[in-house]
Amino acid sequence: MMLRFAAGVAAVFFSVTAMAEDISYNYVVGGYQRIDLDNGFGLDIDGDRFAIGGSFEVGESWFLFAGYGLSDFDFGVELDEISAGVGFHTAISPSTDFVAEVGFASADISAAGVSVDDNGYAASVGVRSMLSNEVELAAAVTYADIGDFGSDTSVGGSAWYNLSEQFALGLTANAGDDVTSYGLGARLYFGN
Repeated sequence: MMLRFAAGVAAVFFSVTAMAEDISYNYVVGGYQRIDLDNGFGLDIDGDRFAIGGSFEVGESWFLFAGYGLSDFDFGVELDEISAGVGFHTAISPSTDFVAEVGFASADISAAGVSVDDNGYAASVGVRSMLSNEVELAAAVTYADIGDFGSDTSVGGSAWYNLSEQFALGLTANAGDDVTSYGLGARLYFGN
């Protein structure tokens, strides 16, 4: 039952990373998310997810990203996720970037001493926009396909408040076919 949710959680995870003048692609990000799974059988399965990741600009319009997440669900189920890939961004207005990402995604589910893992890919398209010097909004659609775990599409968004040029706090929300999540995050910018 949990195997089919791995692709959904991976789609949510992949979208945590998301050139307008003030948008930085050089940062480390960490956060907590609450995850709710819809298993189709009326059984409520919830989990807590902790993740860390980062992005590093490698050219005027390109960046590399990587991340790791660990989710603990009801009934002793754990999900480890790893993602890494490349992204492209271009300004569509003075304060908004179009962003596209594609990369490797891996999931490992373990419960009761049994572990199952598989690899696949994820891709997303979205926007990041600076409403002011302090407030950034982002939205993306993400598709993840994790081999035997299946595939899922999610829609997500985030709002970030820059407390300084180096530090921001944010709220995130994602909804997929079987997975819904919401959480808090923190970003540490470098190279600004």
